[in-house]
Amino acid sequence: MTNATKTLAIIFAGTLALALATSWSWSTTSSAAFQEDLLAVDTSAVQAVRIEHPGSPTVRLEKMEDGWSVVPADTSVTYPANSNAVRQLLGTLPTLQVSAVATRQPDKHPRYGVDSTGTTITMLGADDQELGQLLVGRTQIRRRQSGGQRQNPMQRRRRPGTPVTYVRTPDRPDVYSVEQPLRSLTNRSLEDWRDKQIWALDRSRIQRIDVRYPADSSFTIRRAVRSDTSAAPDAWVSDGDTLSRSDVSSMIETLSAPEADGFAERRTPEALGKPLYTIRLHLSQQESGSTRTLRLRPDSAGGHYLATADDYPYVAELQTSRWDRSVLQGRTAFLRGE
Repeated sequence: MTNATKTLAIIFAGTLALALATSWSWSTTSSAAFQEDLLAVDTSAVQAVRIEHPGSPTVRLEKMEDGWSVVPADTSVTYPANSNAVRQLLGTLPTLQVSAVATRQPDKHPRYGVDSTGTTITMLGADDQELGQLLVGRTQIRRRQSGGQRQNPMQRRRRPGTPVTYVRTPDRPDVYSVEQPLRSLTNRSLEDWRDKQIWALDRSRIQRIDVRYPADSSFTIRRAVRSDTSAAPDAWVSDGDTLSRSDVSSMIETLSAPEADGFAERRTPEALGKPLYTIRLHLSQQESGSTRTLRLRPDSAGGHYLATADDYPYVAELQTSRWDRSVLQGRTAFLRGE
């Protein structure tokens, strides 16, 4: 081997060693970033969550003694928050795992929606101490790559149709992709964060339902007892007639846990007139409180009933079509055979 050949061999070996060292160093750094949680927050220490989205009012969720509340930014009024939605938020964001690095260049932030158009979510501890912050950008559905495009191993492992969301922490330029749809958390309005359940009852505790309609169309249905010899077990009867089990079941499913579709913010229960429909549930003794009463009035705008209930401080909006179909039917509608 000539001296020139030896020199070339040494140069090649040195270049290869340098490339391997650089690759190992980058791989180690990249792997460490991938293993790190984006929002490493102890959720037990979270006392409030602030959600800021351009063009929408800031939403603040606060932890109270009896659960979570949602607080509008422009008022001191608080509302009970949807506990399932808050639980989903706290269970999702701190556990997000990086799937890939989308870019490290700040000038590409608008492309991924992690600039001023993104949603900023801040988790706060005692005295509003900032525990962590995440900027959530766009979500896209991963499409199948054409056969001519080369894919890295990470891309090949992802199935077509996988939702990918782009995120970053405000103090760093790096944009990461996470295989998680986050729109249901970031795009919620203040009303969407509110608890919309009027009450929740064990269906088996409902023993009788009084339905008061206009004129002479009111009626009562009740759970059958042993003296109703012609009725099957777990049947419902009205004036001696056995009712359709499927129709009554649909009615009870709605009445046991009625949920608002929205709220009439500028209306108060005291200011509303006489109800058009009144529905009273009579409960077994095991249930706290012997009755639950729901009063409905047509909304002048159409499409909703304005609903009020005992010990319920809000005016709920209930979708007319759904309630007309499942609850507000005449007695004869429940006599249909199965």
